[in-house]
Amino acid sequence: MSYAVEIKKRKFDRILEALSDSAASPSRTSLNARNNASTTTLTQDSASDSSKRRRVTPTAKAVVPSTSVTSLCGHYLPSSRAAFLQRLETFRHVTQWHIPSTEPINAAAWAKRGWVCVDTDTIYCGACKERVHVDLDADSELLKNQENNEDEEEEEHADQDDSVVMRSEIHESMVKRYQEMIVTAHGENCLWLKRGCDSSIQRIEGLLNTSMAISALRTRYESIINRAEEVPRVAPLPGDGFEATEGLERFRFNDNEKPQLDALKLAVCGWERKCEDVIECRHCFRSLGLWLYRGETPAMERLDAVEDHLEYCPWRSTEAQDTEIIIGGRRDSEGSSPSLQRVAGWALVLQAMLKDNSKRESKQPVSTSASETELTSTPNNESQTPEQREKKMRDLLRRIKEIKKPFNVKALLKRKDKGQT
Repeated sequence: MSYAVEIKKRKFDRILEALSDSAASPSRTSLNARNNASTTTLTQDSASDSSKRRRVTPTAKAVVPSTSVTSLCGHYLPSSRAAFLQRLETFRHVTQWHIPSTEPINAAAWAKRGWVCVDTDTIYCGACKERVHVDLDADSELLKNQENNEDEEEEEHADQDDSVVMRSEIHESMVKRYQEMIVTAHGENCLWLKRGCDSSIQRIEGLLNTSMAISALRTRYESIINRAEEVPRVAPLPGDGFEATEGLERFRFNDNEKPQLDALKLAVCGWERKCEDVIECRHCFRSLGLWLYRGETPAMERLDAVEDHLEYCPWRSTEAQDTEIIIGGRRDSEGSSPSLQRVAGWALVLQAMLKDNSKRESKQPVSTSASETELTSTPNNESQTPEQREKKMRDLLRRIKEIKKPFNVKALLKRKDKGQT
């Protein structure tokens, strides 16, 4: 799918959102008017019956939606990234959603088909009002039974191995069934049944633009470095460790400021401050308590800025980011053309930082040589006496006259007349 088509689809979805919001306000007004009218009628007919008024009043308040987020999640907007992120955010509470992010039926898979989490492992579609309860606990309890006693006989071990294989097959079949229900559990006339979000819905926009990527990086960095004492040690970035470390150490937001390396690693990988001593990702909605990684004996061994994202996060996953960059800008000696490679979000930010480093360092030698020339050609006037300045001015005027002599027409004519006589 081309970028132009994708942008047009998102513009169309924004128009639908605006129309739905404008259409929702008159309906709420009419509902309130009808509720007020019914309440007035009941009051006039039976003013002494307070129980009826108590039954009517809460009903009138419950009809009005509390927030616009509910209406946005309830619409069919398969190309709206804002609507997708709002649906995905409903799965962020670990006390409600217990399906691991490594499973094919993770939160992102359900959110791409219009589902939101409304209760413990219970999802809901706002378009067709269908509900599904996802339950893998029974099979998980069976899979946990892998601690075998060494004193048992070999036959018992063989039986247990067979049972583990059988339980694994049961688990896979349950996952496949729920994978089908991601689509088929919608109502018969639900639009989510026909088409869900495309693969680019999780993509982080603006990372290929160097200035936009650096600007967003600075915003995240400033939110983290606001409390520098809370930032723990962060593991090196994956890939070519030397190039990444060197690029981070050379990077500057301006000519004088050297950023704190651990906070910069977190900002490069998409983390920003949520509240005191807590950072979060706004694309997989995972939160990390920084106090767990500090101290002489921390609860967690190390903070990995990439691996600590959920598996479907575009800052970590190349499939979720769905962005290709060219590897090898020129043809090699064998004539092979440059190849395209998918990269995750953090790698795109690092690429923007390396470009910014090269651009900034290419300007530094020119400015340095120019400043040195000015210093050598322009002496310090404050250290000169008035007599020295006056002598310098006379010498300058004498040089100007000597330069102008060849262009003095009268002097040339006089010389010519003298030569003729």
